[in-house]
Order: sequence, then C-alpha cells, then structure tokens
Amino acid sequence: MLHDLRYLDEGDRVVVGRTDCDSYGVFPPDGAALLQELARGRPPDEAAAWYATRYGESVDMDEFVETLRELSFVEDRPVRKRPVRWQRLGRALFCPAAWILYGALVAAAVAVCVADPRFTPVRGHVFFTDYLVVIELTLLFGQLPLVVLHELFHMLAGRRLGLNSSLHLGHRLYFLVAETKLDGLVVVPRRQRYLPILAGMLADVLATCALTVVAWLTRHPDGTVPIGGRVCLAIAFTCLLSIVAQLYFFLRTDVYHLVTTVLGCVDLHTTAREMLHNRFWRLVRRPHRMVAETRWDPRDRAAARWYAPLYVTGYLFMFATLVFVALPLTYRFLSGAVGVVTDPGAPAARFWDAALFLFAVLGQAALAGFLALREHKQKPHKQKELS
Repeated sequence: MLHDLRYLDEGDRVVVGRTDCDSYGVFPPDGAALLQELARGRPPDEAAAWYATRYGESVDMDEFVETLRELSFVEDRPVRKRPVRWQRLGRALFCPAAWILYGALVAAAVAVCVADPRFTPVRGHVFFTDYLVVIELTLLFGQLPLVVLHELFHMLAGRRLGLNSSLHLGHRLYFLVAETKLDGLVVVPRRQRYLPILAGMLADVLATCALTVVAWLTRHPDGTVPIGGRVCLAIAFTCLLSIVAQLYFFLRTDVYHLVTTVLGCVDLHTTAREMLHNRFWRLVRRPHRMVAETRWDPRDRAAARWYAPLYVTGYLFMFATLVFVALPLTYRFLSGAVGVVTDPGAPAARFWDAALFLFAVLGQAALAGFLALREHKQKPHKQKELS
C-alpha cells in the first residue's frame, strides 16, 4: 500500500512525492506510469506484466519496490490522515480582500514618504537614542517577531495549498532564528509555488510599510517624532535590509529558490559555482583541477551560463552593502562608544552604556575568532581520520 502521492509531469521527467513530509523522487515517464499502477492497487507481479506489455521490456519489481521504500512511499501500516491545520487562515491571509488591504498599506507608506521624506528608511534612523546598548537590544528583540512573521507567511502560504509546512525555532550561536519547512512543495504545480516562496518577502514589505505609517501617526503637532516613532523607523530600516539580503543569490535565499523554480532546475547553485571554477582553472591552464561537467543536469547547465554572472554580482552587491551600510554603521557605533569611554567628563550612565556595548561587540568578535581558530586546528585532524 502506498502513501498519498502527487505527480508533477515536467515532460522528460515526472516528480513524485508526498505532501505530508519532504520525500520525493524524479522518475522517467514510464517509471511514473508503473508507480501509478501500483498506487491504483495493482499487485507487483501484475504491474510488471502490464509494464512489459506496454513498454516492451521487463522491470525488476523487487528493486523498484525497494526504491519506493527508500523514498518512504510505501505505507507499511494504515495511518490516519489528519487535516492540515490553519489551512483556512492561510487562505484568508492571501484572499483577494487581503491583497486589497496590503496594497492600501503599501500605498499609505509611499504617500507618507513622499509627503515627508524624513520617514523614508535610511541608516540614520538606527540611532534613535544616544545609548548604544539600548539600540542594540531594541533592534535585536524588535527584529525577532518580524523574523517569525517572515517565516509564518511562508508556512501559511504552504498550508493554504494543503502542504504540511511547519515553523521551527533554532539558533545561530546565541541568536534565535526561525526556519520554515515547505514539505511537498516540489510536487506542487510550478505556478502555485511562487507565493509560498515569496510570502516571506511580502511579510517584510508589509512590516516596513506598517512601521513607517505608525511612526508617522505618532508624530507630535509640531512635527517632531517621539521615541516610539523613532524606534519604529529604526526597525523598519532593518526590515528593508532583510529584503535587500534576499538578493544574495549565493546564500540560496528566497529569490534564488524563485529563480530555480521558474527554470525547473535541480541544483543551479552548485552547477554555477563549478562552472566558474572550471573557467578559472581552464584560464590558468590547470585542467586537472576541473570537475566533470557530465554530472550537471541539462537544465542547470543551460541556466548557469547566465546565472553565473549573477552569482558573481551577488557577491559584489553584498560587498557594496558592507562598504556603504554595514561598515559606516559599525564605525559610528564604535567611534561613539570609544569617544564616551575615553571622555573623563562623560556621565556615569553614558560611560557604562558605551563600556557594555564595546564589551558585547569585542566579545562577539573574540568568540568568532576563537571558534574559527579551533575549527582550523581541528580540520587536519578530521581529514586524517576520514582518509
């Protein structure tokens, strides 16, 4: 007995998978037809005879069934199918009425920025107070709900299609992160995959617009913006950076998955990287360092010819963001903190604020350096064990 399977015919291949877990396989059309016969209840021996009559060749059914078991397609014992939770919420979140509200929110934010350019997200909004630790903690804890919102939009867009998508909390060192698993998305028709992939960026756009509008609503009659509004503008700028970060193709972001879905690729990232490496080794006349191009999927090979320049552009774009945004912000933070610590006349509150900030920043850098050094020292030992 087989689990409930979905079949996505892509011409020269058929992607078959389950929607309740992340398990799928790519079959030739005749293999998918044989699988469908088994799914209809035909016994393996009869299915083998049907295949021989239909395609004029025999098939090793024991090996075929074993492959299905490895893919977790075989249901050894009946499992009660549970309805997908929050499917109605997902449909409501992306219904026509919701899109009208989203459009109105974006239009309102644009109108605010046009009417008063002070509310346009810029890096200066990050410094909403003179206390650096307050800024650091506010941005840290202010971003967490928006990170969860980003992944929640991914999850609900998948639940809307009946997928068993799920949201998990993880960590990177001591930072909390949210991760979404879109189980079964690979067997959904291509046009229906776009919204689950882009839903997180939609959440970022809406959060940026909402915070901008809220900041505008909190302004005083004389036009000044209170601390609450300045905090909203600071967090809105970090949301904008999250949207920009999706353009880092080499990090396999949402935009990368969108591109591969549109093109029907298997592993465009690896193919583009290996193609660039091969070009480099060919240029320096060291062909023995090149990888075999025969292992590339034909669709990946065709797309990598124009994706490889974008791959390089992504690195250049991230470097530009580092130079023009991250480094200036870091310099302003550090120079301000050092100036306060070295100022004999600085108030005690300002002194300890700057000292704690420098301790936190330098502590993170020291920890990262320690871990990198330890990993470097352990690497030869690990390679020796594996050889």
